[in-house]
Amino acid sequence: MPEPTSVVETVRALRDGRATSLGLVAAAIERADRFGERLGTFAQRRDDEALSEAERADAERDAGNLRGPLHGVPVGVRELLDASTAVARLRAAGAIVLGATAATEFTVGLPDPGRPAAVPRNPWNPATWAGGGSSGTANGVAAGFFPAGVGADGAAGIRMPAAFCGVTGLRPTYGRVPSPAGPGDGRPLDHIGPVARTAEDCALLLAVMAGYDDADHHCADRAVPDYPALLTGDLDGVRIGVDPLLRVGLDLADPALALRFGSALDVLVAAGAVIVDVELPFVHELYAADMLTLAAEALAHHAAEATARREESGPVGRTAFATGAFYTAADFVRAQAVRRTGQRAVNSLLQQVDLVVTPTATVGAPRVDSLDSPGFMAVFRSAVHTPYWSAVGNPTLSVPIGFGDVGLPLAMQISGRAFDEATVLRAGEAYQRRAGWHRELPELRGKLARSPAVV
Repeated sequence: MPEPTSVVETVRALRDGRATSLGLVAAAIERADRFGERLGTFAQRRDDEALSEAERADAERDAGNLRGPLHGVPVGVRELLDASTAVARLRAAGAIVLGATAATEFTVGLPDPGRPAAVPRNPWNPATWAGGGSSGTANGVAAGFFPAGVGADGAAGIRMPAAFCGVTGLRPTYGRVPSPAGPGDGRPLDHIGPVARTAEDCALLLAVMAGYDDADHHCADRAVPDYPALLTGDLDGVRIGVDPLLRVGLDLADPALALRFGSALDVLVAAGAVIVDVELPFVHELYAADMLTLAAEALAHHAAEATARREESGPVGRTAFATGAFYTAADFVRAQAVRRTGQRAVNSLLQQVDLVVTPTATVGAPRVDSLDSPGFMAVFRSAVHTPYWSAVGNPTLSVPIGFGDVGLPLAMQISGRAFDEATVLRAGEAYQRRAGWHRELPELRGKLARSPAVV
């Protein structure tokens, strides 16, 4: 049989006896041996442990003892998240962690192109970047190392890598999944969420990871819906507000974006949705508030480690902390006031529509050798639309919508009301039933045989 590429397909193949956990893990290790280092996917692999856990999973399955809905499914986990409650829940549901996937230094800012091994590259073109903080997770899913993984998102960490790599990524509502850094840490911008091939996969993983943790006072004490059961395949009666955000970053828009985004809206209409033109409030203000809050959080949580490792740290990491130190306490307080104002405005908008759709970014992945060019971040950030929803905390799903002019993936964001991940995922799954972009796979063999610098 063809190798399964989604979690749902993997679970079905394991159940039907067409695949074994040991076979899946062994294939993942072989693929990582061939391509993992060049793509910069893993910060640390656990091959021996994963093989042993796969053998155990197969034996348990043969004995009729399934630990949960992910029994024997290999996953990747963004580094520094392995000890989180969310990952413990995945393990309890039977998932096998293949390793820690690479993130940006101290999980902030851009990667340092002067340290190539630390820059996760895009499987669609290894000369380009894989995206934000959870880029190792996203490029691992895209490259077929594992069918799903875990990421964290403070401004773009799940959704931008998912968009650039042509996969699907969900940033849940703050408090839906326990805090990434452990009980009580409470970083209001950093949310744990799934990265996978499909919205259906994300629904399955979220159902496992979500739920109250009484040791984490930032975690919401709310019932967790059966997300997979709520994927109806249609959008009958769902009102979707659309803001193409062409007033932001238009000069950086891929020439193919308007066509791809318009075609995606047509698919949503075909699924039964009613499209309404809207204009998101306070776009520039909320972006600035998110960036300021993120810089301050990074300084508060990583400054001591960064100081101790100053000689090892790259200029990107040092710049991120310097930016956080530049802001005052008054700046931080004002940023939170902006976020609260934005939350009220978005809540008002979402009384008129059920969902809001925008491009995830107006461009595809940038080249790695452009990341350290002067002014890159100032220009590029206007083309990425993920921080807006980070600032207000609403659930947001990024799904692929096709390819741009140079053959790199483009994506759209589907955002909804707080704690209404069910409708967000329903829209993503209904779209993917009718549009096959999430099934597209990069051809790695030829591209990785050449130097990334000349691809």
